[in-house]
Amino acid sequence: MSADERPTCRATVRGDTVTLNRWVPAMTARGPERAGLRRVRAALADLHKDGDELIVVPVRGVPWTDRAGRALVAWARLVGYRRVWLPGEVVTFDDEPAAIGPVAVRCPGCGAAWQDEGVTFWEHVRATGWFPGQCLACGGSLPEWTPVPARQARTAPHRLAT
Repeated sequence: MSADERPTCRATVRGDTVTLNRWVPAMTARGPERAGLRRVRAALADLHKDGDELIVVPVRGVPWTDRAGRALVAWARLVGYRRVWLPGEVVTFDDEPAAIGPVAVRCPGCGAAWQDEGVTFWEHVRATGWFPGQCLACGGSLPEWTPVPARQARTAPHRLAT
């Protein structure tokens, strides 16, 4: 597999929660199924970023669900993708990208809560195609951030520097 064919990242979708981690060659699923994949309780997909389009390739040997597809589509719209290529379906957002506003995440490792809505934050998210993925408190992997209803937004959020 050439560097151009490698996925940008691996998505884990559990329920409605999307977590992204940078793709590394050890994640390749070529050859026989790895025994560990049979025990995975989340949908896994390799994501390929092509400009403002996202190509979703489910990992072989792990069940893929419509719910996982819907979660990835909602996330992709929020971070600014224009089109998402899912297995058997292409979703195009004809309108403007999702409105920016407060988003938050809680680190599953240490429990730190992060929230941001600043222009610089959103410029970074829209340019990279994903939210900051590492907790500044413990260094753990963060799930993708989710919108915060205005009534729940904190007046002095803990911001995660990008």
